[in-house]
Amino acid sequence: FLRIGGSFADIATYNMSNNSTSTTTPLVGEANRLAKACSKNRQLCLTRQRWDEILKFAHDTGARIFFTLAYLQHTRDDESGENDQRDWDSTNAKQLLQYTAQSKYANTVFGFELGNELTHKHKIQNITRLVHAYEELRYIIDETWSATNDKNKHKPKILGPASIGPSQTTKLLKALGSHIDIATYHKYHGGGKDPSIIQHAKGTSIIQHPRNFHELSNAVNKYMDKPEVWIGEGAMAYNSGRQNITDSFVGSFWFTNLLGAISKSRPHTVYCRQALVGGYYELISHETMKARPDYWIAHLWKNLVGTKVIGPILSPSRKDSPDEYTFGCCEGVGYDTLLVHTFCAKEERSNPIFVITNIDKKSPFSLNITVGTHMTKYILTGKGGRRDSRSVVLNGNQHLTIENGQLPELIGEDTDDLVITLPPVSIAFVVVHGFQVDECVSPIVAATDETSKIKYASSLITEEQPQVSSDEYVPFIASESEMHHPVTIHEVQQLALAQLLGAVAFFAFIFFLRKRI
Repeated sequence: FLRIGGSFADIATYNMSNNSTSTTTPLVGEANRLAKACSKNRQLCLTRQRWDEILKFAHDTGARIFFTLAYLQHTRDDESGENDQRDWDSTNAKQLLQYTAQSKYANTVFGFELGNELTHKHKIQNITRLVHAYEELRYIIDETWSATNDKNKHKPKILGPASIGPSQTTKLLKALGSHIDIATYHKYHGGGKDPSIIQHAKGTSIIQHPRNFHELSNAVNKYMDKPEVWIGEGAMAYNSGRQNITDSFVGSFWFTNLLGAISKSRPHTVYCRQALVGGYYELISHETMKARPDYWIAHLWKNLVGTKVIGPILSPSRKDSPDEYTFGCCEGVGYDTLLVHTFCAKEERSNPIFVITNIDKKSPFSLNITVGTHMTKYILTGKGGRRDSRSVVLNGNQHLTIENGQLPELIGEDTDDLVITLPPVSIAFVVVHGFQVDECVSPIVAATDETSKIKYASSLITEEQPQVSSDEYVPFIASESEMHHPVTIHEVQQLALAQLLGAVAFFAFIFFLRKRI
């Protein structure tokens, strides 16, 4: 998916006229009005030519667009200049929708949002007016796409409210839930201009995020007939991120654990990263056009990690319950430096994949996997082992970069040795082969293949560790999800990975973690 939206989306103008780029042809009526509006600020004007280029770009890359339509400026009083003073004027939005429906690339458009973070800083107060606007948008889309008489063109979804945080989103969903197909909201850890983001990145609290998702999930389940929620915009820090943090390898620890945690929170299905290009939270550098470290996390996640989650997020210093939709409960409060996420692998769907983050600055960890026949590992480190590196190295020898617009082939390291060593400050994707997991196998296969029945019990075994109190401690979610996309430890010697099968049986992956001195 490719989201086109953000703060400026609410004040953008669409000029779908044939003469939208002409400076010589005389213009009259609505075309003349739009041309004048666009001439005042070309950066806030979406022309027909540019929209054609965007639709073709999405078609050529296999992306699907969800687009934020302007709401705020079309409720503005002409005399006072104040927003939210009159009903939404859908004229300009209708022009864009009608042109899009007739495009040969119409199916690249997945859906439309209406307005961006409208209740933030009290931009609007009249929620009833917004509800009526969504009703009108639904009518326009239904009428416009029906008029094409083309059954092969998919009618776009309606998404929203593109709000901030669970409180504002819950309030809006109560009013809008029956008028949208997919709920969207925005989520950041903090502000890029906030000095505390630096200390956050230096310490282990960087992997203690995300926080509680269940309030928002409950609201979606309560107010929508077919619950589905996307994080339509998110990054570690808003206000364009923070240079040397959100654009470096240290930010990838936050990103990896976010993807892992959000995957376990139903009905979340999509996370849309801010931004593709622009700011210091970008995936592609606006300065060099090279891929940032988080790009490679997203790329590996998309290609290796399946949609099925297995068990809770695990760390030897935690005792999370796999039965509860909660962050678990823990005895004592401590800093985690190593976390384990478990999924069904994407390609080899009967096998598990472990996504592991080790943020310890000095200590490597060796993990002995006691099941399976062999494994494929993808271990990422910053160039030179640096947390603040903007370059990423795969398995210690492949410097990841995009050359001449071509992605490199990411080749994992296959090994029969089931011991994996994570260097300090590293992120690993590890696929275990030769070990079939019931939860990763289709019911038909599981029913006919008795070798797939795994009925083991296990427990989380750790040596007692010195605990360090912290007000920043945030336990993690333990639940299940169907995430579509395309996410410690001090002196640990043993870890066993637990998962409840159905209502009666457990299966286990036993890990022995021994700290390398």
